Amino acid sequence: MSMESEILVPRWEPHDFALASATAHDNPFAVPFSAVVQTPESGTFVAEGFYDGDGTCKVRIAPYAEGVWTLTTRSTDPALDGRTVTFRCVPQTNPNVHGGLRVDPERPHYFLWEDGSRYFLCGYECDWLWALDMDNPKLPTLVPFLDKLAAHGFNQILLNAYAHDCDWRRGRTGNDDYGPPPMFAWQGTNEHPDHSRFNLAFWRHYDLMMEALYRRGIVAHVMIKVYNKMVNWPAKGSSLDDLYFRWVVARYAAFSNVVWSFSKESNNEPDLAYKIERCRFVRRHDPYRRLITTHDDEAVYNSGAYNDVLDFHSDQHHSNWRVETLRKRRENAWPVVNVEFGYEHGPGGVKDWTYAVVQPPKELCRRAWEICTAGGYVVYYYTYTAWDVIRPEDTPPGYAYFRNLRKFFEKTGYWLMEPTEGLASMGYCLADPGREYVVFLDRAASFTLALAGLEAPLPVRWYNPFTGRWRDAGTFGEGTLQLVPPADWGAGPVALHVGEKPAA
Repeated sequence: MSMESEILVPRWEPHDFALASATAHDNPFAVPFSAVVQTPESGTFVAEGFYDGDGTCKVRIAPYAEGVWTLTTRSTDPALDGRTVTFRCVPQTNPNVHGGLRVDPERPHYFLWEDGSRYFLCGYECDWLWALDMDNPKLPTLVPFLDKLAAHGFNQILLNAYAHDCDWRRGRTGNDDYGPPPMFAWQGTNEHPDHSRFNLAFWRHYDLMMEALYRRGIVAHVMIKVYNKMVNWPAKGSSLDDLYFRWVVARYAAFSNVVWSFSKESNNEPDLAYKIERCRFVRRHDPYRRLITTHDDEAVYNSGAYNDVLDFHSDQHHSNWRVETLRKRRENAWPVVNVEFGYEHGPGGVKDWTYAVVQPPKELCRRAWEICTAGGYVVYYYTYTAWDVIRPEDTPPGYAYFRNLRKFFEKTGYWLMEPTEGLASMGYCLADPGREYVVFLDRAASFTLALAGLEAPLPVRWYNPFTGRWRDAGTFGEGTLQLVPPADWGAGPVALHVGEKPAA
């Protein structure tokens, strides 16, 4: 933390400030270390630090406003206490970086980036992403995999902070099976863990993965716990549980692409008070106020107990997709994400799976459109990357279908439209009446669409969810349109867009 030259940190970029101490500690992971951070606007916040080996503690800061920042460290170790450093936040040049994810205060069912740009969530589950390339810091497998996902429109990855194994594919069944993973998150083993000390090799590798996601503008939806992946966790509510949660937040809150989830499969935790307290614990220790949710806890969501605790609803639902999405939107003014609604099978067909429930790729596509035209967001699963069996070289058909879905909605003012009944005689309709409409049909068929309140005629275009092809249908004014999908597109799903995309 030398002042020999000015430290320049791009806006929203995580930067490590390191201090070394020669003092011997029985457990350096338990030594308090934090920094009081002074912002250019004269505000302050406290960022917790973490021990990173070789007598070195770090505090990871991501400045969110240009100008001069100052931090002053605090610790019970005199060598780490009272040290001050000044740095300058400069403009961010990476076009993929937009700050933290936020809920749109004017349209609370939708997300915004911190810089005000729109974010249409198109998620991807890869619980064991961090298990790739644990023996190679150049990430020769992980980096091309992320590039492939980004090229197919996936802009959020759901992953565990740690997971151990799956009941349905127990043990190392092949070179593509990463459960149990090559490294454990703590010192010791899953059978005999030392929860008071972290395995730094594991977390330094996790850092590399997080950096790779950040550079590509992919949100890391970090599920801090998981209840069905055979992890030997610290005792809940214990000081070691606090140590773990504090560690994860201290190490990764500075990544502006982070979203927190208390846990995957959190319905398996019966103690509601504990779940709520853990979410509030994360909130207290995260100075950037990253968004918080939890996975698959439908009974608690339905009770309203999470309404003032979480920022958005993320649940799995495997039927009645539109009805369920609409219900969840009515119950609370927050984004609704169906994070698990189906699983695409492998290239061998419906009998090619790691987890015994699978669907064809076109069925997953159809379900995704049903959810999105109800005003929700979706997360995609592929049976050979979702859990501990990872085949990153596969490119299943669903990748292209979900890229098409995101491309379509980003050409619309989806955040201004609401699910609407009665305008279209068939299918599912989103509408900003008089300005813009989207209709999705499970199967191509003729239908009518009522347009009223138009200031001028609107362009009409067809869209094929499988091929990504558009076709102009003309320009229409007020009245009831009789619409017939392109005959040469076959009987599959079809979408219609009426109007022009508004300015963001």
